[in-house]
Amino acid sequence: MSRIATVFGATGLQGGSVVKQLLKDGVFKPRAVTRNPESDSAKALAKLGADVVAGDLADFASVKKAIAGAEVVFAVTIPSHGKGNRELEQGKFIMDAAKEAGVKYLVWSSIESIVGASGGKYQAIALDDKAELDDYLRSTGIPHSILLTGGFLENWTRPAFPDYAKLDENGEVAFKARWVKGTIAPFSWIDRDLGLSVSTLFNAYANGKLDEINGKDYVMLCAKLPIEDWYKIIETTLGKKVNVTWLPTVNFKMIDDMYDSAKEFEWYKGKQVPDPGLVALGVKFGTLEDFVRQEIKPSLGL
Repeated sequence: MSRIATVFGATGLQGGSVVKQLLKDGVFKPRAVTRNPESDSAKALAKLGADVVAGDLADFASVKKAIAGAEVVFAVTIPSHGKGNRELEQGKFIMDAAKEAGVKYLVWSSIESIVGASGGKYQAIALDDKAELDDYLRSTGIPHSILLTGGFLENWTRPAFPDYAKLDENGEVAFKARWVKGTIAPFSWIDRDLGLSVSTLFNAYANGKLDEINGKDYVMLCAKLPIEDWYKIIETTLGKKVNVTWLPTVNFKMIDDMYDSAKEFEWYKGKQVPDPGLVALGVKFGTLEDFVRQEIKPSLGL
């Protein structure tokens, strides 16, 4: 009988990374949860060998059904932006269902709390809900680990995001950045490193190392550098001039608070990067140089 790993957000960047890595490893059979199993991305996962099932994070019964029979769970919540149930409710649905089902181990994708770090000066519900769920997860008694992410490197290659890289009329690389100059910016290569980190933790559990990983928080970052240094590395690796337009606002308070807080209250301050706990388990993180060569360069048509 297959050992089932329920993976939420399976057609998104995070869950998709986990599903693909679990399929490579072959220890756990990924049950890929998505709102629409008929979507092209869901069908692609099914072709790879995942068991694709319908699941709606706004519906507790649906979440329970997606978790039933699973040995392990990867949990991530989806920002609603006021159009659905809050991430706080989504996360509680997953955690309550996991406890009820007797899940043996759960990995939760979270992030730094803005309201907590700034003493309430800045707020961003999409981040603060996740941090509140960290405490809720600890209170459930479910064996677990928490992976803390930073900014997604992939946002530099996705046109849906304002800071993605593009070539200007002079053949130079143009970025728009909401980051504040001088910010110590943490970034994660989600597609490469998140699935690898989750799978490594699942395998540690499967190999009898639960006591070593249970209740631990891990910072899932490839690096944490002044934001200007990130752009310099991109410039050097591409061998092309990089020009950055620094935006003072995006006219969205939650996003503005997120970036302003990062400058004033350093994210993951004092945390060692890469995380020594994940490194000790065998995770080898990708580098920005590799991301530039593998992702940014082809996205620019270079």
